[in-house]
Amino acid sequence: MTDIVQIQESVYDAILRQAVAVIDRTRAMVATTVCSAIGTAHWEIGKLLHDRKIESKHGSGVVNRLSFDLKQRYPQMGVSPRNLWDMKKFYERFCGSDPKLRQAVAVLPWGHTLTLMRKFGNDDNTILYYAQEITSKGWNRELLSSAISLQMHKRKNEPSDNNFEQTLPATQAMFANEVFRSG
Repeated sequence: MTDIVQIQESVYDAILRQAVAVIDRTRAMVATTVCSAIGTAHWEIGKLLHDRKIESKHGSGVVNRLSFDLKQRYPQMGVSPRNLWDMKKFYERFCGSDPKLRQAVAVLPWGHTLTLMRKFGNDDNTILYYAQEITSKGWNRELLSSAISLQMHKRKNEPSDNNFEQTLPATQAMFANEVFRSG
């Protein structure tokens, strides 16, 4: 450490913050790109099953075999029969949806998408609300589940009489507001 040029602590702190911001921004871009690519793969496999008219009554053998063969080639990939059926449901659920909704769910992690589909079915507005919140605030699945439990989509336009939004990070402000309301 003796070879390091001496600079003011505040200058170093600024350099560190900027470097961390660059790395965090890059990591977020990579995660979004990966989620989007995986979403595209799920969409295309779901479309394939839909177009081939694979149904649960007569198609379970096909899906089971497809799952087995895909697992042989891609052992680390989640291609269980249930996941393949979910891909088909994903395609069928969103293929006729508004492009804004399709675009919003296309970049979500798969588990988030499944949670939204299972919780809200055909409620496009609620799914869009949560998809936008996930993307803008970086919610993990635990935060998403908490937000759903708190029914945040029903409270999104309620005014708050505190300064949480100005003084806390967005996710913490949101949960602080919920605790404050329900307390």
